[in-house]
Amino acid sequence: MKIGFWNVRGLNRPLKQNGVAHLIKNNQLCLLGILETKLAATAIPKIIHRLFPGWCQANNFDAIAIGRILIIWNPTVIDLHLEDISPQVIHCRITNKSSQLSFYIYFHLWPFYTVVNRRSMWEKLLELGRPLSMPWIILGDFNCVKSPAEKQLGVPPTWYELKDFADCCLALGLHDAQTTGCYYTWYSNSDSNPIWCKLDRVLLNNDCLEAGLHCTAHFNLSGCLSDHSPGIVSFFYNPAPKPKSFRFFNMWADHPDFIPTVEDRWGLNVEGTLQFRLCRKLKELKSSLKAFNNLHYSHISVRAKEADLALQNAQTHLKSNPGDVAVRDSLGDLRKKAIFLAEAERHFY
Repeated sequence: MKIGFWNVRGLNRPLKQNGVAHLIKNNQLCLLGILETKLAATAIPKIIHRLFPGWCQANNFDAIAIGRILIIWNPTVIDLHLEDISPQVIHCRITNKSSQLSFYIYFHLWPFYTVVNRRSMWEKLLELGRPLSMPWIILGDFNCVKSPAEKQLGVPPTWYELKDFADCCLALGLHDAQTTGCYYTWYSNSDSNPIWCKLDRVLLNNDCLEAGLHCTAHFNLSGCLSDHSPGIVSFFYNPAPKPKSFRFFNMWADHPDFIPTVEDRWGLNVEGTLQFRLCRKLKELKSSLKAFNNLHYSHISVRAKEADLALQNAQTHLKSNPGDVAVRDSLGDLRKKAIFLAEAERHFY
């Protein structure tokens, strides 16, 4: 699954509208956050009908006079529920219809430049992020960098300017998604004062990794349509494997070491209530039986095949060497072993 976001610096021109449509088509996006649209609310239905028929949209145009954030999505691929809308933020929860994977997405556009004005941005993140215990992805134009290395030329950022961003990420357990493509996502487009900055980014909370949700971000070149690079976020779902349930095999009972193994564990001296003692002994017995199975029955098909081959080799040898007493005496044990392992293999499968 892929989603995207792009600060387009205005979506009124047909050229930019077509650029957005090509971004969706070329990257097979099911959702796109379009930042700084500068659209009137009345223009949205026509654009959606012409370029994205059947798609849904949500915006924050009612929260701010000049439209800032417009998100569009394919309802055949994802369900989207709005959680919070403000002048600079759209916070929503999406669910992939095929995998039923669900997570929160925070689309963000912050136009302010000063440290004091940006503090309400960090407060909003903390307000929405602290109660969450689900995967959360924050993406958008932060209009600030997180480290001095994220800005080339211009006035270097001070620690005072960087501190609030670092503190917010630390408080919420946020980290940058693995990123490819353009490192600097914004260019000043000024020959006299060229500046490159990483203003656009994708942040993840710790719940993403714990839930098996992995995502990477790729930033394309900005091209001629905007001074910001469009971001493409690819999601991969790889949940941690569930522990296998304990399984009892009837073939264990035929092994001569089975009863002694059970008696050894059941004879443990355990203190506590009857229920506690029973549960503790069953737990100890389960561990012993797993080790018992690995010792005697691991790679059962290979063992059965090897035992049968050893019997056949002995039988072949005796046909041409009937006087070989040692091989003749071992024939009975070889046959018993081959039968025992063949039966064990049959029970296993």
